[in-house]
Amino acid sequence: MLDQINATCDQLVADAREALAGAATEAEVLGFGMTLFLASLTMIVGATFAAYGIIWFRNRADWEGAVTGDEVLGLVGATVLLVVADIAAMRAFKKASDRTSAYKLTLVTLVAALAYIVMQSISWAPLLAQADPDGDGELRMEGFLFLMLTFAHAAHVLGGVVANAVVLTRSRGSKGPARGALQLLYQYWRFLTVMWVVVLGLLLA
Repeated sequence: MLDQINATCDQLVADAREALAGAATEAEVLGFGMTLFLASLTMIVGATFAAYGIIWFRNRADWEGAVTGDEVLGLVGATVLLVVADIAAMRAFKKASDRTSAYKLTLVTLVAALAYIVMQSISWAPLLAQADPDGDGELRMEGFLFLMLTFAHAAHVLGGVVANAVVLTRSRGSKGPARGALQLLYQYWRFLTVMWVVVLGLLLA
């Protein structure tokens, strides 16, 4: 009886694998992989946001805020650049059939993302000084949390820059980026933009 059950289960697994292999395209498999990747990032980011909220709640009476006027302007500029990168990635995906336009838009995404990293780097210098106002090597909690969140986000943006560069390099000798690659880039940049909006809201609250 047990052998029969095992044999039935093995056959079901084999049938399922065969069905999936025949039904799923490469783009669908890559899309599913990206979904899992973004889901795992969401959990990590969510835990970071929760930690930020807990620390803020415990120190809300003495909370001085992480940014002031000049820093806010820099963050707004960085936000605009990230939105530009996101929109360009979206339009590149929608124009996937026009390989030349898709290539140019993917290049716009890359340039805007690089400009975002540069602008964030410029903003970090005064914030580092603000985080350690006494120069004794001890960071204010507000400054530390700001740098933690923005560094983490910038690291993911840098990962997107690398991905864009790889797609552009591989498509240079062909007619343009593949639709599947453009879809993955679009999903990733949309995720980063949404994540940044949340980060910005927390920091300005």
